[in-house]
Amino acid sequence: AAMECLLAKCVPCITDCVMGELEKMGTRHRLALRLAKDPRFTRLTCQHKGIYADDCICERVQQHKCYIVCTNDKDLKRRIRKVPGVPIMSVARGMFKIERVPEQIDRVPIKSNWGKDK
Repeated sequence: AAMECLLAKCVPCITDCVMGELEKMGTRHRLALRLAKDPRFTRLTCQHKGIYADDCICERVQQHKCYIVCTNDKDLKRRIRKVPGVPIMSVARGMFKIERVPEQIDRVPIKSNWGKDK
């Protein structure tokens, strides 16, 4: 569904810290854990020990600004917004929402038939 929203090929990634946090959450979040273990997700290994998943994501995004962070966590969104050039994707009311799309998207010509007689 993310590929349809972005109109591009994307590779979903998940860090070891996020996987560990999902495993600690127990049976209530077992669907999220099962989705995260999907073989289509790329697993990113972490070099640090015992760090909170939000800190891990923020640190990785600040080092490499090539990610789109997908989250519904309000605190994580607030922290990611402080990093320039990193878009945020979330789900609201059954639809995907993308914040802060890069400026280059304005230069893509969009053809429309709106306003033309048929």
